[in-house]
Amino acid sequence: MARRKATETGSKAASGRKRPVQPKRKVGRPRAKHSSPDYTQVSLYLHKDVRNKVKVRLFEQGAEFSALVESLLKEWLKQQR
Repeated sequence: MARRKATETGSKAASGRKRPVQPKRKVGRPRAKHSSPDYTQVSLYLHKDVRNKVKVRLFEQGAEFSALVESLLKEWLKQQR
């Protein structure tokens, strides 16, 4: 039994081992903003009429509300310099 343990832990057994398989990236949709560490959720109050009009325009353009707000805030930050 001592010989068996010695051959199992010997250099031949160790060198014959394969590296652990790296998990493959799953194919599918890209990571959503709510699960991305680069984004944070913000709440704000808007008049219903403004929100509805903006929502319609964004739908017509195929744009997102968060992208609009982010671009407006970035532009505001540039002006504050």
